[in-house]
Amino acid sequence: MEQPLLRDISRGDRMGGIYLVEGANLKTARNGKHFIQMALRDHTSSVKAVRWETSREEFRKVESKPFLRVEGRVEEYQGNPQVIVDKLEALSAKDANLEATDFLPRTKHDVDAMQKELEERIAAISDEGVRSLVLRILERPGLRENLRTAPAGKMMHHAYIGGLLEHVLSLVQLADKICDHYPRLDRDIFLAGVVLHDIGKTEELSCEDGFSYTDEGQMVGHIVMVVSWIDEAARDLGGLDPEMVLQLKHLVVSHHGKLEYGSPKKPMTAEALAMHFIDNLDAKLIGYFEAYDQLSPTAESSRWGEMSYLLDVRPYFPTGLDFRTQPARTGRPKTPPESGDASTTKESGQLPF
Repeated sequence: MEQPLLRDISRGDRMGGIYLVEGANLKTARNGKHFIQMALRDHTSSVKAVRWETSREEFRKVESKPFLRVEGRVEEYQGNPQVIVDKLEALSAKDANLEATDFLPRTKHDVDAMQKELEERIAAISDEGVRSLVLRILERPGLRENLRTAPAGKMMHHAYIGGLLEHVLSLVQLADKICDHYPRLDRDIFLAGVVLHDIGKTEELSCEDGFSYTDEGQMVGHIVMVVSWIDEAARDLGGLDPEMVLQLKHLVVSHHGKLEYGSPKKPMTAEALAMHFIDNLDAKLIGYFEAYDQLSPTAESSRWGEMSYLLDVRPYFPTGLDFRTQPARTGRPKTPPESGDASTTKESGQLPF
């Protein structure tokens, strides 16, 4: 049986192959028998799957290894495909001769081009102290390389290889436009805060066995990491304006907006307020478009996505609108800024989300 791409499966199909397993949970049915709820992933999609009448021993094998060789049939649950697993075998990466990154989704944008534009925009920061601090942090061993592959989240938004770089560049583009509209904002502080706010995710998240948290990510978190990096860079450089350093740290610690969302402080400056709102905007709009992309071909007529924790609703997609055939929604590409020329930032190219 040829292994199908998960984006192509539909109700009634028989399927088999090796997939990355995510979020496996052992549940108990009303009849007292155990079953496993999980998701199967390849580089095209993630699909819910169920293994009925399992055992704790089988679950421990599934839980302990990143891959599953499965055979099963495709049914439909709440308008979306669901795989009923008839047979399974848990496999290590060595057993499968595979890497987890082969199964993970990737940004649709050119990583080299995104990284180049981000570096150009950082070089265009006019305040030498702000610029030098950002560059010092980016010089951390492995950070630039990890930025090319890190997701912006494990599941919520931009949860794909290159997602963090895409998210940061998108916010930098938005921040430049907002500074044009609100000239009283400190463009340099705002842009630096945007670049740094999530940069700790390069060490908070790992792609080795699917998207997961590192030990430091679990125990410290990206916000605390970045604040410590700012302090370290400021000490190494010396002579920086303490007020500038304080403002940058505040943008980082407040960007989630509310204490219950994980921010130690609420936004207290204009730049911090703007940072929070564009971060939330980018996350939720991309989350909405990702929910649309997850619709199966057989379910699209319903125009309703699955309940989204990020959006706190079941997203609705208006009848007759096909986001897959829409032109770029942020304008046609333009020339990116020349290094060191802040006046050209508003003429930059835009990611075609």
